[in-house]
Amino acid sequence: MRKLFWMACLTAAAVAMTAGCATEGVTPSKKPLTMMSFNIRMGCGLKDPFKLPEGGLGHLPQCAEVIRRVDPDWVAIQEIDRGTLRAGHVDQTAELARLCGLHGTFVKKVPRPDGDYGLAVLSKEKPIGVSKILMPGSSHTRCVEIVEFKDYIVACTHFPLKEEFRVRAAEIVRLNLADREKPVFLAGDLNALPESPEIAELKKGFTILSDTSKPTFRADNPSRCIDYILIDTAHAETVKVQSYETIADTNATDHCGLVLKAEFNGGVK
Repeated sequence: MRKLFWMACLTAAAVAMTAGCATEGVTPSKKPLTMMSFNIRMGCGLKDPFKLPEGGLGHLPQCAEVIRRVDPDWVAIQEIDRGTLRAGHVDQTAELARLCGLHGTFVKKVPRPDGDYGLAVLSKEKPIGVSKILMPGSSHTRCVEIVEFKDYIVACTHFPLKEEFRVRAAEIVRLNLADREKPVFLAGDLNALPESPEIAELKKGFTILSDTSKPTFRADNPSRCIDYILIDTAHAETVKVQSYETIADTNATDHCGLVLKAEFNGGVK
């Protein structure tokens, strides 16, 4: 009996050691990740003036329909208002989140009458942290919204209109976001062509994932690529792009929605 007891103990120990070694050597499992960037023009559609009636949602339902069709894990939203006069005093992030069935986070970059103008990220996963970096702009203050999730970070931004300010914005983004422990996905309306100095500056620390040969603006006749999805170069190998598309819906907004489907195998370094 004693011999059988010790044999059982040795067997259990061997199994435990094998399991421990297997756990240490396992590569994190790959999972699908659908990413999206979308400039919604404050729900004012393709050409409508920036003035919604009190409580009006404008073209937000059409924007939400585009997002629902994509079913993204996260979507970076540019040109969105919270409680402003021009947006009918509506919290547009809360409304889009409600319409899409997603978590919504908002950061302010510019105060407006009775409210704020800024950026938003909608996501299936609840964020564990939200912060921002302010940047100088040619017409108003610009911003990067930084939303942290368990395995990665989403940085949403909208670059300035003038090149000199865009180059500075690219430098600020690179210096602050290109060396994080978690993969950083950068998405937004960069107001810049693929061959521009500001994109060259970003590429010192980031790798473009989206297809820059496909134009994203304007939705009624796309002719320029100014919207992008990137990842910090240190984590570029964690993503394998599977498909890419632009969605031009003139009932929603003036930008094409940018959609990227990938296989993701990343996390903390």
